[in-house]
Amino acid sequence: MRILIGAALGVAILTAVLAPAAALPAVALGQVWLYRLEVSLLAFYACLLLITPAFSGLISGRLPIEISTRGARFAEETDRSAELTDAKVEALERATDALVEGLTDAHDELEQLRNETAADRTQPKLDLER
Repeated sequence: MRILIGAALGVAILTAVLAPAAALPAVALGQVWLYRLEVSLLAFYACLLLITPAFSGLISGRLPIEISTRGARFAEETDRSAELTDAKVEALERATDALVEGLTDAHDELEQLRNETAADRTQPKLDLER
C-alpha cells in the first residue's frame, strides 16, 4: 500500500511539474505555484480514489460498495453495522420494558398510599359524655 501511495505522490509531483502554465484558469488566482499545487492535489486524490478499491480488491478480494469523503465502505461493514443496530434496538427495548415495569410498580405504590391515606382521614368518634 505504501508503494502505491508513493507512486500516487510521484504522479502528483510529475503532473505539477509538467502542467502547462501558459493560460492560468480563474481558480489559480493568477499565480503559477497555486495552479501547480491544485493540479498536483487533483492528481494525488484521483490516484487515491483508484488505488483504494484496487488495493482492497487485489489483496483481500473485496471491492467497496461506496466511496465517499469519509472513505471506502465495504459490504462486510454494512452487515456488521446492521447487526450492531439490531443489538442496540434490542437493548433499548429491554430498557424500555424495564422502565415500563418500574412505572407500573410506582403507580401501584401510589394507589396503595392513596388508599391508606383515605383510610387515615376517617377518625373514630370520641365519646365525650362520660
